[in-house]
Amino acid sequence: MVRQRPPDRHACARLAIGSILGAVLLVGAPFSTFASTPTTKLGLSAVAQPGSFFDLTMDPGQHKTLELILSNDGTVSVAARTYAADVYTIVNGGFGGRLRDEPQTGMTSWVDYPSEALHIAAGERTRRSFDVEVPGDAGPGEYITSVVLEYDVLPQVGAGVEVDQVVRQAVAVVVTVPGARVPAIDIGAASHQVAAGKSIVSVAVRNTGNIRLKPLIDFTLTDAGGATVSHASVAMDSFYARTATTVEVPLAALLLPGRYTVGFSVGDTTQKLAVREASIPLVVDGLAGTGSDVGESAGLTDVIQGLGTGMSGVIWAALICAVLALGLLVVGGAFAVRRRRSRSV
Repeated sequence: MVRQRPPDRHACARLAIGSILGAVLLVGAPFSTFASTPTTKLGLSAVAQPGSFFDLTMDPGQHKTLELILSNDGTVSVAARTYAADVYTIVNGGFGGRLRDEPQTGMTSWVDYPSEALHIAAGERTRRSFDVEVPGDAGPGEYITSVVLEYDVLPQVGAGVEVDQVVRQAVAVVVTVPGARVPAIDIGAASHQVAAGKSIVSVAVRNTGNIRLKPLIDFTLTDAGGATVSHASVAMDSFYARTATTVEVPLAALLLPGRYTVGFSVGDTTQKLAVREASIPLVVDGLAGTGSDVGESAGLTDVIQGLGTGMSGVIWAALICAVLALGLLVVGGAFAVRRRRSRSV
């Protein structure tokens, strides 16, 4: 009887390595095309300002001319639109800019910045000036608006162009009219929402003062028997004067239906806002909808992430796993064939 040599382990290892390298080359090849994909990258920046936004002190009746740079740091031209937009406070504090079709109110009416659709060529940097005039009857305090640059029509993902940024850029314009600074907050009602199977308790708040705040919130939720259900501290981001928002506290579990009380205190030692406390009733009926993730009303957005092109990372990972699995099956098949041949001889 002729005895065949056992499978060459080194040969099998070479086969496995070859399969894996083939998988990597197969999956990695498309990325070389992505590296040269045309991109668009809009930019908007304030001129002659120490920071990223306009921070001005102006008297009633005063007028100033400001400048912005509108740019496209990508490799293809883009259709864009620029306009002035009201500023609002998003959930738990922070900057939000109104959309292009929404009314312009408050300090936005002080700004002479006409809406414009324009094309910005690849590598182009354009200066645009605009005027700000404070009304003669403006009271003391801080006022805020913004200038926005965004895609007029978002490039299609399948059009061979990569969008390498958020779809909107906004620069704030803050004007402080000298005079008494008055910090003040009103505390409103509490509400219950459900997101991802867990409860979110929200409390409405309004900055009724004339300066922006960054309040510290103390939140305690008790049940009908007075037992503490949850406690949290929330450090709000910028809460702009004359705007309203909500403070949202996500809980670790879903609340049972029943009556609760929210103990809510808010203060800002930096702006000398004395702590205000409120005891707010909350009824959970088990029929709450999903939680919100933007500011004071629907349709308002925060910075929009950019969109990429081609297949997502999840799809690429799945493809890699599939090809590697195929390579392992090839190796396993080779072992099996050699074993059957050995037994049949």
